[in-house]
Parts: sequence; structure tokens; C-alpha cells
Amino acid sequence: MRMRRAFFYSLQTIGICLVLLTGCRTSKVGESEQRFSFAVLADPRSQGDTWKNALLEIRDRNANQEPAFTPAELIVVAGDMDPVVSRHEDYQHVFTNADTRPVFLPVIGNHEFENAGVHFRYARDVLIPSIPRAVRRHATSCDYYLDHKNVRIIAVDGYTDIGKDGVINDEGRQWVEQVIKATPSSIDHIFISFHEPAFPRVRHMGGSFDQNPERRNAFWRMLLASGGRVRAVFVGHTHTYYRMRVLDPAGTAANDPKAFPDDDGGIYQVDAGAAGNGSVNTIVQVQIEGGNLLFRVLQAKNGASEPFAEIDKWSMVHHP
Repeated sequence: MRMRRAFFYSLQTIGICLVLLTGCRTSKVGESEQRFSFAVLADPRSQGDTWKNALLEIRDRNANQEPAFTPAELIVVAGDMDPVVSRHEDYQHVFTNADTRPVFLPVIGNHEFENAGVHFRYARDVLIPSIPRAVRRHATSCDYYLDHKNVRIIAVDGYTDIGKDGVINDEGRQWVEQVIKATPSSIDHIFISFHEPAFPRVRHMGGSFDQNPERRNAFWRMLLASGGRVRAVFVGHTHTYYRMRVLDPAGTAANDPKAFPDDDGGIYQVDAGAAGNGSVNTIVQVQIEGGNLLFRVLQAKNGASEPFAEIDKWSMVHHP
């Protein structure tokens, strides 16, 4: 009897240990599911060698110094991908495994409308419909959002239905606001991407989203009203990397072409520069660590096989 009881207690102890181990393992898997990275590129245009070098760096992570980033699960391209078919083929050739390659998220730029709109139509009719779980504003829209783990990415086309010449109109602002408000509580971070900067620097000043300050300011204030859920806006167009954090879109610093404000409580605008059609090759990377974010920027000389190096990094820490 004593032996049976001892045997029963031994089995019970083993069972409890297994439950505890299983619970610990489940917790770690949950944490690891919220740890991932994505990359942002812009303006590759016809410079295929430079573009492919950026994609190879995203794949191989040769410049991945500590803290090491995980492999990118998404690649946001903030406009001007023309020729889009060629740039998409480059992506497929670099990431050969269709099951494991990062999801390609195109954003419409002004040059997508060249060549009688063939680049725009390829993005609209081929690329966006192929994005798993993407939700389009309507069936043929290039405005869409994607939820990936604890992140929502919203892509806005500033040229067709809800924008013109890079200026997002009132309907566009209302759609983005609706998408933000409808974001479930399981999403910790919201990112927006459109092509033309709200606060351009170096080039295209006065001719981007800022050409209509009233609409630009209303859009930015709408983002600020999200209660901190919108972490950053990714743009392109200027072919130059820079970042700023803007609290007052009508303020002096936000509209000073030589200023790069860093306002507490503001939202980041990050210009991803160019992965081809600029003076240097630029990759913006974002690592998600649950509620925390780490941003990193890599640059290389243009061309094939040029090594990348980190030139900027910053973080956002969540305080519950």
C-alpha cells in the first residue's frame, strides 16, 4: 500500500511538473510571437543593382550588430517602385522561398503613374491582391491595411481616390481615422505609410503633402488624437533619409526646412530615403519586442555588393 501511494505521488509530481513546463513553454512562445522585425525601403526606381543589394542585406543581415534584429517578416516599399514588375521580380529572386519570404507591402508613389499607368495597375491588380489578410478600402483600392502579430500597417495612396498629387484629402483622413479607431486591443503598434512627406526636407519642399497645410495639419492632428497608438509615419519621395518627431504640425520647427524637431508626445515621420534613386542606399528597420520598439537605419554606397553599416538608431519603450 505504501509503495502504491508513493508511486501515485510520484506520478502526480511528474504531472504537475509537466503542466508547469508546458505553461512556461506556452508563455515563451507567446512572447516570441511578438518579437519580429520589418523593413522599410523607398524609391528604388530603375536602379536594380542597388535595390537588390538592399534586399540581400535584409535577407542575410550582414550588418546585424547587437542588439541583433530578427529576420524581416514584412517589407514596406514607400513608393516609386517603377518599373514595378522588374523590382518585384528582383524581390522574388532574392527571396526564393515563397513560404518564408517577407510579405511585400507596396505603397503608391507619383512615378507609378508613368508609362501610361502600367506600374500603378500592376501594384493594384497583382501586388496588393496577393497580400495575405490585407483589407482594402474597396475591391480595387490601393489603400489598405494589414495586421501582423501585434502591428497594424496602413498604406495610403495619395494620388487616386482619397488623394491628389500626394495630398490626402478629407475622405482619406476619415478613412485612416476609422481604421485606427477600429484597431483591436491586441494591436500594440500602428504604422502609416504614404509616399510624399508631410514635412519634407532637402527636396520637394512646398510640393509634397505640405502644399496643402490645412489638410496636412488636420491629418497629423488626427494621428495625434489616437492616444499614442500611431508610432510612426514612413514616407519617401525626397531620396534622403531623415527623421523627426512632430507634435505641432503648424509650428515653426515642423515647417522650418532646416529643422528636425524631436517633440515629446509627437509622432515620428521617417523618410526612408532611397534604395536606388538617391545618393546612398538606405534601409530602415523596425524591431518589435512586445510593446517596445527599436528602430535602426543602415546605409551603403549605391551599387551591387556594397557593405551596409548602421548610421542611426532609436527606441520607443512602452510604459503600461
